[in-house]
Amino acid sequence: MKIILLPGVDGTGVLFKPFVNTFKADVSVEVMPLTTDSDQSILNQVSIIEQAVGDEEVILIVESYSGLLAYELAKRNKIRIKQFFFFGCFLQPPSFIGKLGRFLPVRLLNIIPDKVIAHILFNRWSSVELIALFRKAIAAGNFSNLKKRIRIIGTYHKPSQVIDVPCVYIQATMDNLVSAYNLKAFEDLCSNLQVEVVEATHMLLQTQPQTMSQLIHKHLQL
Repeated sequence: MKIILLPGVDGTGVLFKPFVNTFKADVSVEVMPLTTDSDQSILNQVSIIEQAVGDEEVILIVESYSGLLAYELAKRNKIRIKQFFFFGCFLQPPSFIGKLGRFLPVRLLNIIPDKVIAHILFNRWSSVELIALFRKAIAAGNFSNLKKRIRIIGTYHKPSQVIDVPCVYIQATMDNLVSAYNLKAFEDLCSNLQVEVVEATHMLLQTQPQTMSQLIHKHLQL
């Protein structure tokens, strides 16, 4: 048994640092960055995850963009997934920003002022350390691949196949990137779903690692 963390659209896993430093479990915890292959199709991404997981039973903690990959993994049913935790995830374009993002140069992320990043991503939990971590994640990523993932977000169509893996969906009340309506897709497509609504921004695992750790342990099925 292993717990695997799949990152958001940056794909690096760098942003998991505050959570990994806090979260303790009786099994190993692994951050699995997304593939750096030029082929960023969902099919290729999930195939690589499947190969890495092999026969081991896993619990997946997935953030934002990786919700698309997690759903596909469950639908394909090629690995043994015991449970999902979805943080700020979506199964359709998540907001107006999500639709618009594919038309913007991703290098704009390098020039967005810290105050804007603080407001959009971190709100009252913002700190110099969190903004620096965000900058580090962007610098560590591949802009071409990031652009491809953002394009997937903006053009993704809500699927229809129901999955039966036990799921916990954590919805933030102050999420500027994933609108509240995204919960409905998980309610429609996850036959075994529990929902937690928390006062937080999109960056739940970064701004409130201790609270999110406790929430996971509340539902964890080891």
